[in-house]
Amino acid sequence: MKPTIQKLFERIKDSDVQKEPFDHLIVDNFLPDEFYKELAKELESDDFANNYERGPYGNIERFGADLTDYKGWKNSGCKITTTTHKRNYQSLLSTNNKNVQLFVDLLLENEKSFCSLLCSKLRTEKFQDNYFFHINMTKDRTNYTIEPHTDNTENIFTLLFYAPETDCNKDFGLTVYDKNKEVNKRIPFEPNKLVVFAPTDESWHGVDPLTNNLVGTRNSFQMFFYRNSC
Repeated sequence: MKPTIQKLFERIKDSDVQKEPFDHLIVDNFLPDEFYKELAKELESDDFANNYERGPYGNIERFGADLTDYKGWKNSGCKITTTTHKRNYQSLLSTNNKNVQLFVDLLLENEKSFCSLLCSKLRTEKFQDNYFFHINMTKDRTNYTIEPHTDNTENIFTLLFYAPETDCNKDFGLTVYDKNKEVNKRIPFEPNKLVVFAPTDESWHGVDPLTNNLVGTRNSFQMFFYRNSC
């Protein structure tokens, strides 16, 4: 069953805002089950092996593949188009990655509505067209870690979509800290889970070191709505 943007938006609308230690959403079962299973399987395939590059965030055990061209957007004076994005990620994806492409297409084609919905849940201010929607895929390996940080205040929203095939790495999810950088909770790295927050000076979060107990790689999508600073 293919996802529709209406269904995805309903999942977000039905999720309660968690207030501690900062406002955030945890959306379980974000995508339809069968579609998600196929997407997660695609991320494990060898097709992506040559498209991931090391770092630079955290340490060198994170590999990323940018599906939208953030550097190109900044270098163009914030005038890059969705068509350009599509060319960018279509060059990375093969015909065997049809579910990944469908998922990314769906989000990019509805990014304005997506941003508005998140504003209604997590912010009072509206951004209209004054933002850039960036999507990348990440694979984290044993020893990856990133210390507590709040994210760049240029971010309007940070979205983390967990995309493992199973929950065998559930202990390696996001660690959320209070304003004193004490651990508040750990969000399990479970299949088909979306985590969303609006970065502030107190939105401390990180990833504990991935130990030798990590099975395979830690696959996810990272998505950001950036303020238009041009």
